[in-house]
Amino acid sequence: MKILSGNINLEVKDFGSKADTPLVMISGFGSQLVDWPQNFIDKLIQNKIRVIIFDNRDVGLSHKFSGEIIEDQKLIWRYSYSREKLSKEIKKPKIPYTLTDMANDCVNILNALDIDKAHILGTSMGGMIAQLVAHNHPDRCKSLISVMSTSGNPKLPRPSKKVVDGLTLQPKSSRKEDVIRNNLVTRKLWASPKYPTSEEVLRENFSYRYDRMYYPEGLTRQYAAIGDDGDRTLRLQKISLPSLILHGDADNLVPLQAGIDTHKNINGSKIEILEGWGHDLPEGTHDWIVDKIINQIKSHS
Repeated sequence: MKILSGNINLEVKDFGSKADTPLVMISGFGSQLVDWPQNFIDKLIQNKIRVIIFDNRDVGLSHKFSGEIIEDQKLIWRYSYSREKLSKEIKKPKIPYTLTDMANDCVNILNALDIDKAHILGTSMGGMIAQLVAHNHPDRCKSLISVMSTSGNPKLPRPSKKVVDGLTLQPKSSRKEDVIRNNLVTRKLWASPKYPTSEEVLRENFSYRYDRMYYPEGLTRQYAAIGDDGDRTLRLQKISLPSLILHGDADNLVPLQAGIDTHKNINGSKIEILEGWGHDLPEGTHDWIVDKIINQIKSHS
């Protein structure tokens, strides 16, 4: 279904009973709502959790900001992590939208579904957005669950150049097979070593995602929004909601230290670390992750 957020439409799916405890799950960078594994969602529904997922702006079937150009991606990141120095020398680069706008999308979905409060979960970039929902709209949150995400602290160790380059690695062409091959290459850079996913399953998933919507242009704008948001540590320190941090010790894209730093900056938060988990949601991790989510929800509903 389509839900209006300001003047844009978002594609939303609502699973489970309206009588159950609502959980909004926010996808990561470039991910579509179909990237949430259905058996992962089913496990949550079976435990009386109402699951709400959606395509972030600029991906999937949600609104596209076509034609909006990012003039200097590197400058956006430099500005965000050196604000005082650069602000005296240059004007802040303009971007079409921010992570705060994307957090507001989440709240507008709650409004449209007539949900007063929900548990807010996000993975990777979605975790950053979830953190902003918790900071900016604590009255709409029962708890925060930040998964494989970061505080944005510029002092944290960065992933290798090879892994970073993989985020924006382009396929040889926009043909389906070239896009799938490219996805297979990049996925290996941050996949979970202890919980491998077969190439057959990955190909099926990538094929379905391509057929639903292939729109690489949106990635540039989402990446700019991440860079623009910069360091969230001071904002995290103001969060007083019950908060759970989930991370793997084999995450090559958002290293474990990023999850630990998020935990350290949210007062009273809890962190759970899974050995051998990378930056994905392979089936072998589902029971562990779902169990942690259910315990968090039952403890704070």
